[in-house]
Amino acid sequence: MNELGPARLTLAGVVLVVAAGCRSTPEPAADSVEIALPATLSAPTAEGAEVGAEPWWRTFGDESLDRSVDRVLDGNYELRQAWSRLRQSEASARAAGAPRIPSLDATASARYQEIQQSGNGGFNIPIRTGETYSLGLSLGYEVDLFGRIDSTLKAARLEEAATAADVRATGLALSGRAVDAWLTIVERSALTDLVGEQVLAGEQLLELTEARFATAGTGSALDVLQQRRQLEGTRAELPLLAGEVERARYQLAVLTGEAPSDQAADAPRELPALPPLPVLDVPSALLTRRPDVIAAGLRVESADASVAAAIAARYPRLDLSAAYNFDANELADIFDRTISSIAANVVGPIVDGGARRAEVDRQRAVLEGAIDGLNQSILAALQEVEDALSLERRGLERIAVLELQETLAAEELIQARLRYAGGVESYLEVLAAVQTEQALQRLLITERAGVLRARAQLLRALGGSWTEDLEDPTASATPAASNDTAPTPGAR
Repeated sequence: MNELGPARLTLAGVVLVVAAGCRSTPEPAADSVEIALPATLSAPTAEGAEVGAEPWWRTFGDESLDRSVDRVLDGNYELRQAWSRLRQSEASARAAGAPRIPSLDATASARYQEIQQSGNGGFNIPIRTGETYSLGLSLGYEVDLFGRIDSTLKAARLEEAATAADVRATGLALSGRAVDAWLTIVERSALTDLVGEQVLAGEQLLELTEARFATAGTGSALDVLQQRRQLEGTRAELPLLAGEVERARYQLAVLTGEAPSDQAADAPRELPALPPLPVLDVPSALLTRRPDVIAAGLRVESADASVAAAIAARYPRLDLSAAYNFDANELADIFDRTISSIAANVVGPIVDGGARRAEVDRQRAVLEGAIDGLNQSILAALQEVEDALSLERRGLERIAVLELQETLAAEELIQARLRYAGGVESYLEVLAAVQTEQALQRLLITERAGVLRARAQLLRALGGSWTEDLEDPTASATPAASNDTAPTPGAR
């Protein structure tokens, strides 16, 4: 068998050394992103728990809430789709890194050839026939002169890391939706119990009114009718509340990945206490705790690397190839003759109609859009935190006023009933006092639930590292990722 000569090997080595020294085109640096962040948040620094690795909803201290959110994070199909996109991104990153390794192909061929020539009389006469058999190996490699392959791989890896952050962001958003549905169930259940108590009180008041009208003669038929109307109006609230509870349970069941069911949650019928306000860090801490902001930043870096790859694609490309073949006219003699070759090809674009320049412009526009997206993500994160702080602060102020109103309404009802019993006022004043007190009692439950929702929104908006512990439910059926990728959602 023939071997590659020393001169050919020397030529190949020189080409590789020169190619390694030609990688001088720098990648363009991403534009700096600067937003005038406030020094502090609108609320003072608290003395509660720090935002960290602990799932935020556990601060409410309710086991049924913990179970509900855990079930959502285990079975939700939106989160499963996010994991699927991450696996796609991992595969794309592995594919982007494949050109860094030489390709090796095996070839095999068999050919029969017959050449004919027209003779006298118009007959075709075979003058040469033959069979050719060939086996071989072909090695190919593109020398990354200007960093196109490395930039493409870098962009793919950063996109993979951004997709991993998307998984975390999806889990964070789902935890908020699950807690909101759970709070709706608890709030409406508490309201149902309260309205039930108000119905019982209304029935007792109706009995007293009917007794006064039937025996003492101090009441009137109008008083009885007014109390009955009041009672039935209170009863009419029960079907509305039951429907809201059912729909919230259906929502939570679907979030869990199950068909809508009224048995989707074992929520209590009393609102939990408001947990202590967490330690509020400086606003810039959101940039490292919010997975959506992290994903936006990674996409800026990925777009920057794609610009570098597009620029490098405008420069010449160096391809190296080597082949070693066994060739013979008889299959039995296939290993008796060898053909070896090595080649270096330089391919450079000259006229392409502006396609490569247009691709550079497109990638730069993508980069600009990614930077704007990062800016918007930062501002949205700040707004979510400030909105939650405002809702909680104003909600607590409103609860304090409502509690005072409820106390006054209870005293007003006592005085109205005394004056009605003494014949000083009509029963209409009693009804007005009853309606006011009952409305304030219901409104207090709604406002307390609103404050809890605001606290949940705040805790979710602050982010945290707990999302790094999310696990892919189908990971056991997925092939292991290469060392060049970032398979966990906590990748930075």
